[in-house]
Amino acid sequence: MSNLQIHWDNICKIYFLTKHYILLSEELSEDFDTFLQPLKEHRDAFDHIARVYGQSMLKKELDDVEKYKEDNMKKAVGHTYRAFFDTADWLSYICRRKIREILSKYTREQIVAKFKEYDSIRKRLNEIPNEIALIRENKDLSDDESVLITEVEEYSAVLDELLNIYDKVHSLFA
Repeated sequence: MSNLQIHWDNICKIYFLTKHYILLSEELSEDFDTFLQPLKEHRDAFDHIARVYGQSMLKKELDDVEKYKEDNMKKAVGHTYRAFFDTADWLSYICRRKIREILSKYTREQIVAKFKEYDSIRKRLNEIPNEIALIRENKDLSDDESVLITEVEEYSAVLDELLNIYDKVHSLFA
């Protein structure tokens, strides 16, 4: 498989996860809000992809066409990666805020009476921000796209867990 195809596969993997979480974020936001920053990152990624596939239409002479294409695909991966992280940060904030808002209406005793595993979930809700912070601290520290994909998958797993907690809290208390 060529390097361009590997970059393209990584862009698609990250893009489809980002799209999924953008749609969930819009559904969970107060007024069906859209966070524009990820869309800007996608636009910037598309610009680099268009440069790769439309390279022959460019008016400037290139010394090394293959290097030009490789560099632009790497930049496209970077923009797609940043779009994912912007979206993930936004969604995690929305979920945690909504969970706090729902549970703030009840006493601990009322919560535990309906939600037997609340103590372990509460502990987990206190751990999740630290996990997210650690993932974010390590973000952009590698040029190795397999590391970037791993970071995206790690954050995805945390988001999915947070969404499951939100669903449980919402179904019991909202």
